Amino acid sequence: MRKIILYYYDKEYIAEHYSSDIFKQTVITMKEVYIARQPILTEKEKIFGYELLFRNGNASGALINDDYQATATVMMNALNSFGFNSLVGGRKGFINVNAKILLSGFIDLLPPENTVLEILETQVPDANFIELCKAFKEKGYSLALDDFTYNDSFKPLLNLVDYVKLDVMIQDRKKLEETIGIIKQYPVKLLAEKVETNDDFRFCHERGCELFQGYFFAKPAVLKTKSLSPSQIILLELINGLAREEEIDSLEKLFKKSPQLDIKLLTFINSAGFYLMQKVTSIRQAMMLLGYKNLQKWVALLLFAQDSEDFRSNPLLERAAIRGLMMESIVRKISGSRTMGDTAFIVGILSLTHVLLGITMDELVSKLNLAQDIKDALTKREGLLGAALLMTEKTEANGLDETQELLKQYGLATSDVLTAETNSLIEYESIGSEK
Repeated sequence: MRKIILYYYDKEYIAEHYSSDIFKQTVITMKEVYIARQPILTEKEKIFGYELLFRNGNASGALINDDYQATATVMMNALNSFGFNSLVGGRKGFINVNAKILLSGFIDLLPPENTVLEILETQVPDANFIELCKAFKEKGYSLALDDFTYNDSFKPLLNLVDYVKLDVMIQDRKKLEETIGIIKQYPVKLLAEKVETNDDFRFCHERGCELFQGYFFAKPAVLKTKSLSPSQIILLELINGLAREEEIDSLEKLFKKSPQLDIKLLTFINSAGFYLMQKVTSIRQAMMLLGYKNLQKWVALLLFAQDSEDFRSNPLLERAAIRGLMMESIVRKISGSRTMGDTAFIVGILSLTHVLLGITMDELVSKLNLAQDIKDALTKREGLLGAALLMTEKTEANGLDETQELLKQYGLATSDVLTAETNSLIEYESIGSEK
């Protein structure tokens, strides 16, 4: 059964060979569903896994609220179109389930070592459901309780699940603290979700939460100027030099200020992703091969990755990269220009660079020699680049419905933006898997 489902993508074939309604419903709606994800972080703000988010392209990109249909559809999409590991990058993937989904047969298609079955808060934890959960635990799957609020009926599940998710926005802090105190009696990991501020993060962390979900890492509570490291200064100088398209000699001198940067560039250009016939041995040669725009992209991303060997665990880097890729796709579709798409990628990266550096956006813009259209996009969300940035930010926050007039202005459908989001996620994972 596993091989058939993975290799056939034909509505008539599946409908003929499988009588279950879930297969028929899923294939019919498959093309109208898009996949996003939200990172789940450790207490050290490193990526632990992802909750897969399933968007509906028919309306305004809102999350699908039909539990059974939503999970079934996206699981089929993940397996047939992308591959589960391409969506989670070898980490844990959290997927919403209830009894109906667990009984459907779909779960057996997912890798137990990477899959966390997130039990919806609407599921009644009766004796039959408890036995069903035990069966999946025996197969090696992890279990989580979603949007948990305590009552005695959940005691059997609390002795069975691996994670308990607490929504910090629906419980006041006193109630949240009481709930945490109860759950800590059980052998589970606490996961705080909808953590949108550093204050929320500290509160939950101090009370024993080990995992966190939300965009607090991209929203510092207080922005204040801090001293930039020597390597950050060099990278900012390079971004400026590349934007001005300075002579190769000048740029080469900047690289020579940092031997470590030399090594990183040569390693990057000689990686398997470039399929070069011979090894590149000089910085000048590497710069000539990459060109100004590609080199500028690489340098911008390196700002986020420089302080960590395990850079792919950095949620800010991931969000910046996916935002850049998504903006590049949107702008190229609107303008038909590869050059404009390259610029849009840089805008996406720079839109989060002030968070990385601990300064305001105005301060960042003042430090960089940026073209006026880039400045307007970053500070005012104006022009084509600004519109693409706004679309991307709203999509990340599941607020694409707020940009419908903007989409019409640029001749885009909701599906165009959601496709760009999903493809950017997959492209980011594929870039990281190149050896």
